Amino acid sequence: MNDRELVEQVSKKLSALIALALLPDVQKRNTAEKVALLMRFDIPNQEIADILGTTRGTVEVLKSRAGGRKK
Repeated sequence: MNDRELVEQVSKKLSALIALALLPDVQKRNTAEKVALLMRFDIPNQEIADILGTTRGTVEVLKSRAGGRKK
């Protein structure tokens, strides 16, 4: 992975975490809603699972239900 790709990945992850932090009621959101939000940032399933404290399988199921694509 080159420096540009690494910076791009870090930028996407930071944007996703900022978006989650700025939600006024993020604690009240369920996992499916949080996954839907993070899907917009093109973050891999395992990383979404790590951020949310769940499993990759759970993320894959929720993305599938939301009509998202798997990684």
